[in-house]
Amino acid sequence: MEIKSSADFVRMTRAALTGAGFVRHEVDGTVYFQSSFSPRRGEKVPQADEGSIVFVHGANDQAGTWFTVAPTIAQMRRVIIPDLPGHGESAPASGPLPISLIAQRLAAVIDHAAPTQRITLVGNSLGGWMALLYALQYPERVTQLVLESSGGLSRPLSSPLTAQTRGEALQILSAVHGPRYEPQDWVVDALLQRAKGSPMLRLTELLEHDIEPRLGQIKSPATLIWGADDGVVPLSYGEALRDALPNATMCVIEGAAHIAHMQQPRRFLECLTAIS
Repeated sequence: MEIKSSADFVRMTRAALTGAGFVRHEVDGTVYFQSSFSPRRGEKVPQADEGSIVFVHGANDQAGTWFTVAPTIAQMRRVIIPDLPGHGESAPASGPLPISLIAQRLAAVIDHAAPTQRITLVGNSLGGWMALLYALQYPERVTQLVLESSGGLSRPLSSPLTAQTRGEALQILSAVHGPRYEPQDWVVDALLQRAKGSPMLRLTELLEHDIEPRLGQIKSPATLIWGADDGVVPLSYGEALRDALPNATMCVIEGAAHIAHMQQPRRFLECLTAIS
């Protein structure tokens, strides 16, 4: 499939999930994908009692972003991938997106898809922040946290995430994808379009859900996966987050920036399967 627009890219990623055997589900307006297929010969059969892995995307993203890594993990464990509220196909399509709503809907998906299991939460950017919120509220449910270029600290991002001009868009894309990234025109156009009404701009209750003072309460083991070239939340941010968590280690990926699972999927999988 030739990619000529952001919509094409989203369709391709979601089709890749369904093509790999993931099944689309919906609970109270929140869409999620769940793995439902048999492993190849000689590979381990996914077991429910091992717990599911829940992949949580970042702001302005959607479940399909995990198509590069989720099918591989689904050969070993059951995988759940939600569209966060206001993203992908999940409601609400307009209006505010309170952090409390996002956290509640993530919990509802987990309760619906894995009601009796302990889980591993893998969160990118905003998704990492949501994973930390979930671990604070439901510590008994979380076996492991994997925080990929995660939020969680009370400090500004190193790069803006909306652009009014093409030059600003190129600067942001370099921060997100690394200094050697050369975007296609449709990627730049998509970022410029996000300056109006994107899910990220609809987020509310950010200050009310500041978790930095509570990070020391999180007892679940955490692995931080960070792109060495991340210009949104740089490596120094990740190191500070690691140091704030009681039981955390870090895996740094060279040649990756803010979305390592897309930019260096093989290395991301090495970091993830080392602890899963």
